[in-house]
Amino acid sequence: MPAWIKINIIREPKLDRPALIQGLPGLGFVGKLAVSYLIDEFKLKPFAEIYSSYLVLPDGNTGVQIREDGTYYLPRIELYDLNQSKKHAILMTGEVQPTVHGQYEIVSKILDLAQKYGCDMVVALGGFQTVLEKEIGRVYGVFNAHSLEKTLKELGVQVTRSGAITGACGVILGLGNQRDLPSIGLLGATRGEYPDMEAARGVLKTLTKLIGLELNFARLEKEIEELKAKIEAIKRIQAETYPRVSPERRGADKAPFYI
Repeated sequence: MPAWIKINIIREPKLDRPALIQGLPGLGFVGKLAVSYLIDEFKLKPFAEIYSSYLVLPDGNTGVQIREDGTYYLPRIELYDLNQSKKHAILMTGEVQPTVHGQYEIVSKILDLAQKYGCDMVVALGGFQTVLEKEIGRVYGVFNAHSLEKTLKELGVQVTRSGAITGACGVILGLGNQRDLPSIGLLGATRGEYPDMEAARGVLKTLTKLIGLELNFARLEKEIEELKAKIEAIKRIQAETYPRVSPERRGADKAPFYI
């Protein structure tokens, strides 16, 4: 059975040679958080919606998502126009990524639409896994043209030279390259254990410099501090509930020790 894909154009956006900025959920929800913050701060409205049999609920089932007011909607990817920046942008986000078998097809359709509106650049936002606390918030980057390496370094981005970028974040970079579009990946260092607003802040600060956008970070800074306080409180509760076990005792136990 062929896949079902429907693109709903809500209105015609006012854009001039925009960059397509991908911010779907992924490691640490870094890209999703970054794009959602831009949407909220500038009170942006979607100009297009993409529906598909390749877009399913977060648990992998087909169906609809229920809103707080009792209405519902199919899983979708939304496109928003951002023209408050020097470099206009199309923001691409949603609550789920396409299924593995549908990522190429859906990303291709979105690139077709973006290029219809003059898109001349791709920027993919995502997470970069780390176990080091001191790296949280650092931004790593990849590029498809050596002329972009200087740009990234001037922005304070550390170029990564090994590994892989998976999911829609990687696919959009690959397909952007196939279309000869300058393509950049901005990856915020994160442990990936929870939605990482600190990593999203690092990516946002780099992105805003890249596209020439003035952005107020006050609300994000407040949310980061509140999240840190909650995490510390959870750690204290865990420490009190599950006292430390000596290495000798842990080695003697056959069952693994979990915190």
